[in-house]
Amino acid sequence: MKTLVTAAVVLAITAGGAMAYPSKSYNHGNHRPQITAAERAAIARSQWNLNALERRARADGRITAFERMQIRFAQARHNQLVKSAWRS
Repeated sequence: MKTLVTAAVVLAITAGGAMAYPSKSYNHGNHRPQITAAERAAIARSQWNLNALERRARADGRITAFERMQIRFAQARHNQLVKSAWRS
């Protein structure tokens, strides 16, 4: 029983240490790029437009295939905008 408890404590300690210090392969020693105010505004506007599109599509209680396609493409455009903003 002592061995089991000791093993659990050692495992918990080593797992906590691994979580506290991310590996170099994860962050490559680089800091996270900052986005500009204009990029933040563009992302917020894109998210607002996407939410408005979804609200309009759900307003009648039914989402048609065309509305689903519009939402899917708008979501893809928004995701690409976010990805390109963080990449720059």
